[in-house]
Amino acid sequence: MKKIFFLLCITGISVFGQNENLASMEDYNFILGTNSFPTKYQFTNYTKLIEQAKQTKALGSNIFKTTISEKKLKDYGYKPKDVDNIMDVLDLIPDYQKIFNMDFKYFFFWVHTATKIKWKNGISKQQEKRLYKEIFNFTSFLLKEYNNTGKTFFIGNWEGDWLLHGEGNKKSNPSKETVANMTKWLQIRQRAIADAKNKSKSKNVNVYYYIEVNLALKGMDGGTCITKDILPNVDVDFVSYSSYESSKKKDYQTNKKVLTKVLDYIESQLKPKKGLPFKRRVFIGEYGGHAFDDRPQTHLRQFDNVKDIMQISIEEDLPFALHWQLYNNEYAKNGKSKHMSLINEEGKKRPMYFLHQNYYIQLNDYLKNYKQQNKTYPSQTDFKNKALEVLDIVYSEIRPTILASITEKN
Repeated sequence: MKKIFFLLCITGISVFGQNENLASMEDYNFILGTNSFPTKYQFTNYTKLIEQAKQTKALGSNIFKTTISEKKLKDYGYKPKDVDNIMDVLDLIPDYQKIFNMDFKYFFFWVHTATKIKWKNGISKQQEKRLYKEIFNFTSFLLKEYNNTGKTFFIGNWEGDWLLHGEGNKKSNPSKETVANMTKWLQIRQRAIADAKNKSKSKNVNVYYYIEVNLALKGMDGGTCITKDILPNVDVDFVSYSSYESSKKKDYQTNKKVLTKVLDYIESQLKPKKGLPFKRRVFIGEYGGHAFDDRPQTHLRQFDNVKDIMQISIEEDLPFALHWQLYNNEYAKNGKSKHMSLINEEGKKRPMYFLHQNYYIQLNDYLKNYKQQNKTYPSQTDFKNKALEVLDIVYSEIRPTILASITEKN
C-alpha cells in the first residue's frame, strides 16, 4: 500500500497541479464524489465555476456536480430577463461547456427551468410545450455534442421536498393540487429526456433524469412527500436522496440501520424500469455534517460520520454518494464557518479531502494494474471488496492525526 498523502494543515491551493497518481483516472465508477457548487470564496482569477471544476479534478474525482441556473447569470453580468430557457444560459455562460469538455465521466446538474414558468401555479398546454422543449433541447444537445465520449449526464433538481413544502417547512401539508402540479412538471421533464434519447442516433453517451427527495421519513410515517405521493406516478430513471435526516446518527450501526431502511423504501416506490446501468436506482446526492473550531471534537465526529456514509454506500451497492461539499457554504449566525467542506475558507485541505483523494489514488492504481494483468476491469463484487478495504486503510491512517490535533488544542 502506497504512502498516504496527508497534511492536516496544508495551505494554499494548487488548482492546476495534480498529483501524478491522479493524472489519468481509469474509466470506472469510483462511487464516491463531492458537490462543487460555487460559494463566497475562491483562490484564483478563474471564474468560480471553472475553479471548482479544476479543484474537483485535482482531487481525483471523475464525478462533477453543480447547478445550471439563470441565477448564475448575475455572476457573469447578465440579468435573468436575458434568457428564455436553459440553452440560453449555456450560450451566455461558456464556462458550462468548458466543464462538459473536461475529463469527467459523470456529470450531475440541478436544472430547474429558465422559462419563468412556476409549476406550483399549474401548467397550461402552452407552458407544457415550453417546459418540454427546454429539457428536450438540452438533452439533445448533450447527446449530439458528446457523442462517443463515454460521458453520462444526470439532470435533476435540488432538494425536491423543499420545493414541494417550502424550504424548511417540514411540517406543512402540501395540497393535492400542489402535489398534482409537481407531478406533472416532473413527468414532463422525464418524458422530454426519454424522447430526446429515443430520437438520437448518438452512441456511447447517455443522459438520465433524477428526482431528488429529502423528506422520505415523512412518507414512511404516512405524511405527504415526494417519495410517497409523487415517485409512484413518474417513470423516473433515478432518485437522489439528500440524506441529512437519516445520515447524521451517532455511530455506524445506527446510520446503517436507518439509511438502509429509508433507501429501500424510496426504491420500493419506483415504477419498474429496464435498461439502466446500475444495480440500484437510488443514490445519495448529499450527506455531511457540521464542525466547529471551538469544539474540536466535532471535527473528529464529522470525519467519522463521513467515513461511515461512504462505507454504507459502497456496502449497499449505491451507484453514487456525493459529499456536501468541496467549498463551504454553511455559516452559523455569528458568521463562523460550519466547515462542511473539503477545502476551507483559508485554502486548507481538510482531512475529508485526503480521505477522498487517497481513496481515488489507491483504487485507481488497483484498477490500472488489474486491467494490465487481466485485460479487463474487475467484477463489481471484486471492486466493492477492494473499495471497502482501501477506505478502511485510508481512514485508519488519517484519523490518528486528527486525534493528535485535538489533543494539542486541548
